[in-house]
Amino acid sequence: MMKKSRYLFIPLLLSLLCVPLVRGEELPWFMQKEEEATPRKTGGLKYDKFGLIDPSPDVVPLDYLPRDKYGFIDWSKALAKGIISPKGSLEGKEKKADIVFNEDIVIKSKMDFMPDVLFPHIPHNVWLDCKTCHPKIFKMEAGGNDISMVAIWNGEYCGRCHEKVAFPFRNCFRCHSVPRQPKSTGTSPTTP
Repeated sequence: MMKKSRYLFIPLLLSLLCVPLVRGEELPWFMQKEEEATPRKTGGLKYDKFGLIDPSPDVVPLDYLPRDKYGFIDWSKALAKGIISPKGSLEGKEKKADIVFNEDIVIKSKMDFMPDVLFPHIPHNVWLDCKTCHPKIFKMEAGGNDISMVAIWNGEYCGRCHEKVAFPFRNCFRCHSVPRQPKSTGTSPTTP
């Protein structure tokens, strides 16, 4: 009976030690990050300055990440608050874009009943280079891409990241957020 309670204590202790990471408080002295003796490869073990395996967590529990109004994780808000800090690449090579384009793009919906799509460049530019998407995934010209939801669901266009490492498609109105403009008929209304 004593062994079981000892094993239940470990997750509780780990969760208590992780709370300062989420709240932005200063870490206890024994958790403060020191320079690693040897750089590690992606997926490899972490070692402290004495060459011992470092068991401290690398991740923030998902429960502590900010949510949007629909309950999905708001990665942009988590980034802005400093809760997460993604790497520029798996190899650790940081490269900044030469040109930064921060304009919002409105993509016209093909279905009359759906609002248009607002594509914000700013949250994408924070950790992606222009070459990540252009020109392989998206042509850099208005109307130059035949985007459809079927293509996105099949992993093309936005589907290259979303539903995998970015927020899911289940919330249609996260992207389809721009009210459609009524189509003009070319005639002016007449008054009797």
